[in-house]
Amino acid sequence: MGLFSFFNKSINKEEVVEGYEGPSEEQFVDNSEPNNTEENIKVYNLDEIYDYASVDFEQRGYQDALTNPDTSYKEENIDLLLMDLEIRVQRAALFYSNLLLDLDFHILSRKDAGLIDTVKQLESQKNKIIDSKSQVEKIKIEFSEKEGLHKRITFSYKRGFNRGLASMSINLLNSK
Repeated sequence: MGLFSFFNKSINKEEVVEGYEGPSEEQFVDNSEPNNTEENIKVYNLDEIYDYASVDFEQRGYQDALTNPDTSYKEENIDLLLMDLEIRVQRAALFYSNLLLDLDFHILSRKDAGLIDTVKQLESQKNKIIDSKSQVEKIKIEFSEKEGLHKRITFSYKRGFNRGLASMSINLLNSK
């Protein structure tokens, strides 16, 4: 037997484990659907905050009054709407903070590379983001003082809810 005859040796079929067919596709390939829902990839910024605040909460309050005319239900729904706004504001603040950190890194590295025009563009973008972040901070302050968007959502929903209650009363009076 030569030195390399070990490599030329044929495989004895009895040595192979019975029923073993090798690795399966399921072990190595993930065929599940991607977990990138719209909510996961959504960017929360000022536009998202203002889009939410501009929803017709009056109509929603009206419909809710027709469904359940209890005032505790009204207050709970207002609280939920305001919590949703607060989440958007917090996520926007985090988004802008992270974006500023990324921009600072890019500014420093491009400055080190001597890319003056690129640095100026990045600094201009940074100023815009600082302005947006300060607007988010202003919204946070107004929210804590129950002013601004907080007041708009509360007023809009209450107005609709009261309109719904009035509509129910008018329908009752007209039916008699």
